[in-house]
Amino acid sequence: MDPAVARLSLRRLVGKFTLFLALIYTQIMVTGAVMAFRNDSPAPATWLLLLTPAIAFVPAAVSAVNLHRTSDQQRVHVLWRRCALLAAIGTTLMIAAALILREVNS
Repeated sequence: MDPAVARLSLRRLVGKFTLFLALIYTQIMVTGAVMAFRNDSPAPATWLLLLTPAIAFVPAAVSAVNLHRTSDQQRVHVLWRRCALLAAIGTTLMIAAALILREVNS
């Protein structure tokens, strides 16, 4: 297998994993919305904490889609790093928000 093709496949795999993490975040948002509407009055801080990871996940998902649409090596090089970094930041924010909400709501 050509090393350039293998490198491109691995970088696109990072984009697929980013989209997977964004899907998990979307499911958490839907679950949070359902739980908020089932309670009497959700705190505004709950919504702010749930929306915080979107700051990283939205650009990460856009970068992942662009990563899969291009085959230009220089553009792929930039996009996969941006995608991986933003996915890591979004995941960290998502875990932090979940832990904070667990402590606040318990």
